[in-house]
Amino acid sequence: MADIDIDINSTTRGFLLRMGNAWIAQGELRQAIDVYLKITEQYPNSDESKAAKAALMTIADRYEQEGQLRLSLDVLERLEQTIE
Repeated sequence: MADIDIDINSTTRGFLLRMGNAWIAQGELRQAIDVYLKITEQYPNSDESKAAKAALMTIADRYEQEGQLRLSLDVLERLEQTIE
């Protein structure tokens, strides 16, 4: 039964990461942020979590480059909360 749980978790993590990436591709940053944060909260030590954190940093950088500093800071603060 433990093997099934691991497979389900792996499948879920992969699905969530693909979903976040799809939101990014569609330009829906807020939806992507929510999905990536869910990954970092629920699966903190996974490879998908590392990828989600990198994507969140990229989104924060994008907001900063666009002059949307408050949104950039919000992403960084929310990410920090998931790490603590």
